[in-house]
Amino acid sequence: MFTWDNKKFENPKDFTNQLKEMGFKVVTIIDPGVKVDKGYKVYDEGIKNGYFATDKDGIVYKNVVWPGDSVFPDFMNSNVRKWWANNQKIMIDAGVAGIWNDMNEPASFNGPLPDDIIFDNDGTIVTHKEIHNVYGHMMDKATYDGIKEFTGKRPFVVTRACYAGTQKYATVWTGDNQSTWEHLRMSLPMLMNLGLSGMAFCGTDVGGFGHDCTAELLSRWVQVGAFTPLFRNHSTIGSREQEPWAFGNETEEINRKYIKLRYKFLPYLYDMMHKCEENGAPIIRPLLYDYQNDKKTYEINDEFLFGDNILVSPVVEQGSRQKLVYLPEGNNWIDYWTGTEFEGGQYIIKEAPLDICPIYIKAMSIIPTSKDVNYIGEKDNECLNLNIYLSNKKGIGNYNNFLDDGESFDYKEGKFNKYEFNFELGEALNIEMKEKIGYEKVYKEIEIIVHNFDCSKKVFFNGNEVELIDNKLKIKL
Repeated sequence: MFTWDNKKFENPKDFTNQLKEMGFKVVTIIDPGVKVDKGYKVYDEGIKNGYFATDKDGIVYKNVVWPGDSVFPDFMNSNVRKWWANNQKIMIDAGVAGIWNDMNEPASFNGPLPDDIIFDNDGTIVTHKEIHNVYGHMMDKATYDGIKEFTGKRPFVVTRACYAGTQKYATVWTGDNQSTWEHLRMSLPMLMNLGLSGMAFCGTDVGGFGHDCTAELLSRWVQVGAFTPLFRNHSTIGSREQEPWAFGNETEEINRKYIKLRYKFLPYLYDMMHKCEENGAPIIRPLLYDYQNDKKTYEINDEFLFGDNILVSPVVEQGSRQKLVYLPEGNNWIDYWTGTEFEGGQYIIKEAPLDICPIYIKAMSIIPTSKDVNYIGEKDNECLNLNIYLSNKKGIGNYNNFLDDGESFDYKEGKFNKYEFNFELGEALNIEMKEKIGYEKVYKEIEIIVHNFDCSKKVFFNGNEVELIDNKLKIKL
C-alpha cells in the first residue's frame, strides 16, 4: 500500500492526468493489512513506532491477507491515525481522487483476529473483542482526515466496514454479493435499512461480485443502481466480464439508457444529498418512511423512494416483463415513461419489458435535471432544467435547489446559491422563484418544463403572465 508498481505505472501522475482529461477519477483500493517485509517503508515505520496491534505478550500480531503475512495498524491510537492520514499524501500527489478501504473489519485468511489482541486507545489498553466493530470506522476516519488535509476538498472514501457515525467519513456498499436474482432482491431492503440506520450514501456491487452475471440480470441491476446513492459495477477475478457493453448491443443500449438517466437526475440527487446532510433523511428509503399512515407500505420491500419525489419499483424476478406496483395513499403518481396519472392507495400492473424499470413521479412535485453529459464537469452548469409535474387536481408544490462548487467546504461559510421554487395550480398556474446568492457561479438560464399541463390555463412567473412554448418556459437570469 502507498506504493506504485514502477513497471506497470512508470509515471502515476501522468496516468491519472490522462484519465482525468477523459473525465475519469481514479479511486484506489487499500486494505489495512500491512505486508511483513523489512525494507518496505510502511512496515518499517510501523514497527519502529509501535503502530501495529499486538498479542497479550506484546508481540506484533500477524495473520495472512492478500500480501501474505501481514500486520494490522492500531487505529485506536491517534498517532497511528495521523501516520495513516499522512500517508494519503502519496496517493493524492499521484492524482488519486478517492480511496476504497476494503477488508477493514479487519478480515484475514487464517480466521478472524483473536478476541485478546491488544490495541492502545490513547493510553487505555483495550482488546479486539471490545473494539472490533469500530476498527474499520477508525480507519475510515484516518483516511478521511488525510484526504481533507492534503486536498482541502470533501474526501471520497468507500468502505466495507462501518459503524455508527461512519457516514461522516465514508460511503459503504453491501459487500461481496453474488450474481443471483436472490441477491438483487435482497439488495433493496439492505439499502433501505442502511438509509434508515444513518448510512444514506450506500450501494451494492451492481451485477453481483461472485459467480457469472447474465445479460438480463445485469440490465435489471443497472436499473436499480441508477437510483442508489453509490452506483458501482464490480465483480471478482475469474467471473465473466460484466461491463455495461459485455453482453452485446441490446444489453449495452439498455444499460446506456439508465446510466444516462442517472446523470440526468444528478441535480436532484445532489439536492437530496444536501437535504440529508441537513436533517439525515435517507436517499433510498422504504415507502413507509414518507407514508406511515398507509399500512400497506409496511411490508413492501421490492420498491423504494428515491428522495422525496420519485418512486422506483424495479423488476427483480428473472424473466418477468410485468411488475405489480403499489402507489402510496396520499399522493397521485405520474408514470415517468407515459405521463399517465394514477390515484395513490392502489396496486397497478405495469408492463415492464427489459428496457423499462417502473418509475413514478409524485404529482405536484418538482424534479431538477441536467443536460446530457458523460461525466461531471464535462459541460458548464449554466442551465437548470426544472420539471414541474402537475396533477389533474388543484394544489401547490415547492422545491429548493442547492448550487455550490461541489468539492470544497466553502458552503459551510455561506458560499452557495439556493433557488426556492413554489407553484400553485388553480384557475391558472402560478410559479414563483426566490434566490439566495452566495456562490460566484450562477445559472444563466432556467428552463421550466411543465408536465400534464392544461393549455387552456394562463401561466404566471413571479407575477407576470408568460407563454409556454411546447410546455416549456425559458427564464434568463
